[in-house]
Amino acid sequence: MRIITLGSYKIHFTDDVLLLMAQFKQINSKQHEAGGILLGQVKENNIYITRISFPSESDKSSRYSFYRNKKNAQAIIDYEFHNSNKRTIYLGEWHTHPEDLPNPSDTDRKMINDQFSKNKLNEPFLLQYIQGLKGFYLALIEKDSNKEVRICDN
Repeated sequence: MRIITLGSYKIHFTDDVLLLMAQFKQINSKQHEAGGILLGQVKENNIYITRISFPSESDKSSRYSFYRNKKNAQAIIDYEFHNSNKRTIYLGEWHTHPEDLPNPSDTDRKMINDQFSKNKLNEPFLLQYIQGLKGFYLALIEKDSNKEVRICDN
């Protein structure tokens, strides 16, 4: 378990989740970006990331982009929600970048803003996790304050 403090929140990542995301690092120049959704539970100011989705054949990706299939992601969200007695919810997005210490692109930022404006969310924030080659980027973006707290770690 890895616990990262962002603002007033403590984000708990299971070891399995971190290992699974790390398996998609773009180590060679032919690997496309990969990604999915972050799922878990929120208890007061503790966020528990316990599951992720994997890239699917219906996602679109290239060396420098990843677009997940919304229909598939929603099916996973619904399944996890209903099979956890409505405790496991959608908490954000994850994907890879082919750089040592990743930063979000304008497309990454727009995607998060679109989530707030086009979807009904369970929490007033979303997480964005970007796996790089030597580290990762993690942001907690709050809907109303448009505030971003982030960490880049190796």
